[in-house]
Amino acid sequence: MDFSGFDPENSLIITASRRQSRFIRERYAAYQFASGYEVWPSIKVMPWSAFVDYCWGLALDAGATLPTRLGSEQCQYLWQRLVSSSEAVESLLNTKQTQHLSFDAWRICQQWQIRELEVMPGDQDQEIFADWLKQFKHQLDDSGWIDSHQQANVLLDHVTLFALELPQNMLTYGFEQPTPQQQSLLSKLGESKSLTEWSLMAKAEVEVKLYSLAEPEDELLAAVRWAKDKLQKDEHLNLAIVVPDLEQKRGVIERIIYREFYAKNLSEGDEVTHPLHDFSIDEALLKQPQVAVVMDYFTFYHRSITKSQLQHLLLSPYLYHEQQQHWSATKFELLIRKSTKQYYSQEDLLKLTRFHQVDLPWLKTMELSQKETPQSTDLKEHIKFVLESLATLHWTGYHSLSSREYQVQQTFIEAIKSTEKLQKVLAKSMTFGTAVQLLKEQLELQNFHQQQPKAPLQVMGLLEAIGVTHDAVWLVGATDQALPQKATPNPFLSKTLHQKHELPGSSHKRELEYAGSLLRSLLANPELVISYAEYDGEQEQMISPLLQHLLPEHHVERLYLEATLPWGFEDKPNSQSLEYFTDHQGLPLESHYAVKGGTGLLRMQAASPFDAYLRYRLNIEPFEVDGVGVSFMDRGNLFHQVMQLIWERLKSQSALLELSPADQSELVDSTTQFVLSEAARKIYLLQNASFFTIEKARLEALVTESLELDKKRTPFKVVATETSRQVELAGLTFSIIIDRIDELEDGSKLIIDYKTGQPTLVSLFRDPVAEPQLLLYAISERQLNHEAGEHEVAGIVFMQAHLKECKYIGITNESDVLEGVKALKDIKNNPYADSFNEAINEWKVMLEVIAEDFKKGNAELTEYSGNFAEHLAVSRWSQRELDLEALVNSNNVGEG
Repeated sequence: MDFSGFDPENSLIITASRRQSRFIRERYAAYQFASGYEVWPSIKVMPWSAFVDYCWGLALDAGATLPTRLGSEQCQYLWQRLVSSSEAVESLLNTKQTQHLSFDAWRICQQWQIRELEVMPGDQDQEIFADWLKQFKHQLDDSGWIDSHQQANVLLDHVTLFALELPQNMLTYGFEQPTPQQQSLLSKLGESKSLTEWSLMAKAEVEVKLYSLAEPEDELLAAVRWAKDKLQKDEHLNLAIVVPDLEQKRGVIERIIYREFYAKNLSEGDEVTHPLHDFSIDEALLKQPQVAVVMDYFTFYHRSITKSQLQHLLLSPYLYHEQQQHWSATKFELLIRKSTKQYYSQEDLLKLTRFHQVDLPWLKTMELSQKETPQSTDLKEHIKFVLESLATLHWTGYHSLSSREYQVQQTFIEAIKSTEKLQKVLAKSMTFGTAVQLLKEQLELQNFHQQQPKAPLQVMGLLEAIGVTHDAVWLVGATDQALPQKATPNPFLSKTLHQKHELPGSSHKRELEYAGSLLRSLLANPELVISYAEYDGEQEQMISPLLQHLLPEHHVERLYLEATLPWGFEDKPNSQSLEYFTDHQGLPLESHYAVKGGTGLLRMQAASPFDAYLRYRLNIEPFEVDGVGVSFMDRGNLFHQVMQLIWERLKSQSALLELSPADQSELVDSTTQFVLSEAARKIYLLQNASFFTIEKARLEALVTESLELDKKRTPFKVVATETSRQVELAGLTFSIIIDRIDELEDGSKLIIDYKTGQPTLVSLFRDPVAEPQLLLYAISERQLNHEAGEHEVAGIVFMQAHLKECKYIGITNESDVLEGVKALKDIKNNPYADSFNEAINEWKVMLEVIAEDFKKGNAELTEYSGNFAEHLAVSRWSQRELDLEALVNSNNVGEG
């Protein structure tokens, strides 16, 4: 960037973003310092939003009559209130997304100066948006208000009043895709001012490297290690890692950075006071632990809270004056965790704490101040009470706040105070509950960014990378899906409108141009590394074709990560002076043990004895998380219940075949209606009529497909549904429930296990066995048949009840029992005996070995231990990588 001949006294630089403004100030200061100056005139540079506000102030000073500007929070609230009160959103499950997308469409209309909407006939989204737009404009006009997005359009009529107060030389920087609103105002100013466009130019000689790695996390790790290596050689470098989907990957990359950069601090328990990295994007304020727990606290003031919210209040350290109180609360949380109660009122919690003699200081504070809670008053009074309550609550906890925690606290308090501005567009009075909900909605729009000295490593998204340079940059995720990104038009604006005005996300061409601008901006850095992951899970990925176009002479090099030891390991004694021991053995069990959790013990013990010991011996369970909608487990249970009721009524295939299509439809409809109505008592969202209808249609489709599948089979009778059994293996008693048992024409029994997922046949043959329940069902049924003198088991199968495909998966004794299911003797590479009866004997021996292994207390790690994510927090899984590395190193030494 060339500042020679630049006149700071008579110049103003307008940038597209705040980051670009800071970048120009830094470059200007570096230029002046390199020129030998210690003092120099300040530079006038401001981002677009600040420039518009500056012009607005100049126009007012010049005597212009302007409408009242509303803040962004005020405008968004007005729009949300308009949308939420519309009948069109009553049936929607995600009203917030509708509010967000429709408000974004309003913003686009103002910035692209769209006067008339071109609505596609019959498109309900576009029609209702046109109505919202009209209502919103009337509301603003009637009150003499304007939205901040309209501000620049209003200024166009008053340019002559404030243009004289602006510097003669005006420069723009970073406007890669300026809006018509920006172009119009700048063009109008250009009639009386000298207007120049600055831009970064690609360097003639730039060092570029292209890499491919196996997985996305490998790619992020390589980039972080690259930055660490460079900073170790020169701590004054200014580096950047650019991540296309930074919001989604922030947690992953921050974890990698802390592991690679601050391992010493973490191992010694020291706070990272001067981090070497910084993220360009802000964090959601409401997701900060201090803020989230306070909002749960105030929610509890006026209504019941969920079990997970109560657990949050009990476990958070910020609400306790002494550590002993916190420990007592965490013990009490164990009782809550085991409870089946899903909602708790203040009265419920008071009774429980008195019964268990638990001291919760925040509950006492709430109880004492409950009488002072304002009833129906204006928002300012409610906010005043919230701030006073925070002071009484002493929510700093029993430890000193870190710099970050203090900044979060101050940002939160300022955000609460700023919410008072909404009083201008609110009703005069509201209840405390409404005020808390409104405060929470406003906090969802607030962000937090930790203030700290400028870090040498900047982690930024694609948008933030445009118009700034560093000593070296690494761009990760350069796939054909990210560069260019897919076109994502706003659903509330017609396709014709998108194409006519070339709106954001309107076409692949527009995204292609934007991606090209980004890459040209990156090529202005003296050193550039670009990489992509060859696979994301099972999905194969390709490098962006733009790179081949812009960098035809560069070729992709496959980069392999070298495993490195953790910090400080090289300072330990050498391996010959270390004493090793193994702790794979836990305490053995007594001879008899009633298993809780069914066949899950066998499955987990076979795959990972360590995880089985944690789960079934130490009773370590993951925290329950309240999900949105109906969980996969709930959906499976609902399907089981419907199928049970239907087959208890029909009892045979012949009865099913005798039903007319109308009768079958009525049977499925009435049964699903009954089951879902009963479930709605416990599953809250099923009380929503629209959600209930969707779930009912989904469940009916699964049940109907399953019945159609059974119509194609040879004749059978259903002799048992959801039948309970007890089976003993090596002194362990398992309580099992068999979903369904069919009796075939020859009297043999077919055991069926319903699966609403997608099971695989290999799960029955894998070593260790992945699905032992069917094998245990067969053992139980044959034992019962022998005692009763009945026929043998004909097969064990999963009924896959999935919308993609409904089918049977399993093994049978004979090849013609079920279509698509092979007999055991016909399966290639069958590890069991060809005879089904002999195979059941083998299964019994195999499962007894697993059960005996559990009884002995075996708790070793296996290659499958990493599959049990719920135990990774307390697992030694990471130790396996070190063990493998030590083994490889020892072999290399031996070879040498």
